[in-house]
Amino acid sequence: MVRRLLRFIIIYAVIAIAASAVFIGVQNVMARTYDPEPSDVFKDGEEPLRIDSLSEGFLSVIGRYTQGANAGMLFCKIYNRNGTFIIRHDFYLSDTAIEVSEVVNVDDGFRIVCICKPWDNTQPGFGAVFSIDSHWKADETVFFRPAGEHAAAGGFDTFVCADGEGEYYAGISGRNVTLFGGAGNVICNVMPDYFSKVTDVACVNNSVLLAGTDAESSLGNNFRYGLTAMYGISGGEATFRWQKTVMDEAGWCSAILNVETGDEGYTLTGRMLNVGGDSWQSINRLDSFRADDSPRRFHITGVTDNSSSSLFILNMAQDGTITDSALYYTDSNEYIPAVMQYDRKSENNPFILSVYLAENERADRYSVNIMRMSRKLTLNDTFSLPVSGDTVFICAQDITGVGIYACVYLSGSGTYRILHFTSTDDAVNHMQTLLRLKPVRDYYFTLNKKAPVLIVLGFVLMLNVSGAGRVRKRHSKK
Repeated sequence: MVRRLLRFIIIYAVIAIAASAVFIGVQNVMARTYDPEPSDVFKDGEEPLRIDSLSEGFLSVIGRYTQGANAGMLFCKIYNRNGTFIIRHDFYLSDTAIEVSEVVNVDDGFRIVCICKPWDNTQPGFGAVFSIDSHWKADETVFFRPAGEHAAAGGFDTFVCADGEGEYYAGISGRNVTLFGGAGNVICNVMPDYFSKVTDVACVNNSVLLAGTDAESSLGNNFRYGLTAMYGISGGEATFRWQKTVMDEAGWCSAILNVETGDEGYTLTGRMLNVGGDSWQSINRLDSFRADDSPRRFHITGVTDNSSSSLFILNMAQDGTITDSALYYTDSNEYIPAVMQYDRKSENNPFILSVYLAENERADRYSVNIMRMSRKLTLNDTFSLPVSGDTVFICAQDITGVGIYACVYLSGSGTYRILHFTSTDDAVNHMQTLLRLKPVRDYYFTLNKKAPVLIVLGFVLMLNVSGAGRVRKRHSKK
């Protein structure tokens, strides 16, 4: 009896130890992906919105607090390439919603460019630039206030950096633009004709390029093709130079969504929608034409109707000539390629396009397809990362090399971890390994919760087997 009991205990212990070793090993792999470093302290409801590669291998994570006393505030956290937390900054304006427009790398740090909308609708929207210096300390905050017609119309609805250097900014309200200097001083106002809406502004020297959509109707609330206009700036006045349409194709509706200063001119990105005939007249809201705000939103493949959409990228010379172009097509008109990043300081791949694809909104897995392009818009490489459906994956190109950064966390966990992959193969292999280990991880969590019950059941089974053995022994003696 005692020998059989000891044998059962030993077998039970060996199985338990072996299973625990496997589960602990898997958990350790998962922890290196999802669990933050011990030095990284989180506040209530941190929700990352974007990540941006900085100089010398550092990274910024910008997000919003969703719970507690800090709810609604923005935060910015700096990490090094190893994912080690460096410093945190919080940004708050009384009774004002702050939305990040872009992050600009400059020689003495970086700038967080924001559009600010007071909760009191009687106050106009304005721009704000929060500065972080090269030592990652918070520096001066500059505000950009609308005046005249802009203020009367509710202020700016968009605020952007106009030169990629932090020397010029632009406040946009409909098709009217105010160009500012870096200190918040007004340089000039531009009120172009023929635009339905100006979406972005790029400034080089004394020239400013407006980009957006045309105004096809007399009311200016419909558009059909992308439109650009060049103005010269002198003595506080804007002088018209030329105007050109782009992506004006029959049966398609297009809009320029972003413009950046490039090496020898400008880089424009936008969207085209296959509408056919005069269906463009029903497209009167540019909001529905924009890229998805959330990097976590799955982009569904499959045709929902007879329409299709695409993302276009154009290089434009100072005279308006298109020198290079690239198109990315998708089969659905509801979603478009998720993230288009451009950094002209990157020596290897200034363009990175990431597309999130899933079979449905609640798929148990999705893929992040990442494509890198050269300055001439030639595709250098492309790869696909498989991601578990319960995992949030936000990526950014490492501007100091060929690697990529990723912010990864489990939905609802409230914490995240920063990863750096030195090669595309490393990134793909890592995410494939996580996907294969996910069932084991799920079993681990289930067994963890039920461990006390399993232990009791094991001993009950052991006693039953032992009791059955004693009964058989007694019967054999008879």
